[in-house]
Amino acid sequence: MSRTQLQAALFATLLTADQLSKWWIEQQAPFFHMVVIDGFFNLIKAHNFGVAFAMFANWDHAWRTNLLLVATISIALVVAFWWWRERSKQGIESWLFILILAGACGNIYDRMTLGYVVDFIDWYVVWGGQAYHWATFNIADACISIAVVLLLFSSFRSHK
Repeated sequence: MSRTQLQAALFATLLTADQLSKWWIEQQAPFFHMVVIDGFFNLIKAHNFGVAFAMFANWDHAWRTNLLLVATISIALVVAFWWWRERSKQGIESWLFILILAGACGNIYDRMTLGYVVDFIDWYVVWGGQAYHWATFNIADACISIAVVLLLFSSFRSHK
C-alpha cells in the first residue's frame, strides 16, 4: 500500500471508531453514567451544542449550527488541502493532518445530522475531596487535540 492509501485507511478507521462509539453512547439511557476507573474516568452521555468547552452553546440554534458548520467545514477543507500537499513527504505531519480530518469529519457529521456533537469521555481528578473535570469529549476531539499538540511540537523542533 502507498503512504496515501495507508493514510486513507487510518482516516476511515478513526472516523468509524468515532461514529460507532457515538452511536453506542446514543443507544444508552438519557442520563447514562458508567464509572470506568473510579476517581478518574467515566463514560457519560452528553450533547455539545457548542464547540470546545461548550462555547457558543447558548446562541440561537439555527445561527449557531450554521455558523459552526461553515467554520468547521472551512477549517477541514484547509487541512485537507494542506494534507494533499504534504501526503507523500517524509515525516509525521501528513499523518497528523489525517487525525485532524478524521476528527473534524466526525464532529461535522454529528452537527449536520443531529444538530449537536455527541461527547462521552469524562476525565477528572479528585483532589482534597473535590472532583476537577476536564470538558467531556469524544474520539474525534481526542484525534484533533493530539494532532494539534504534536504538530506544534513538530514545528518547534523543525525551526531550531
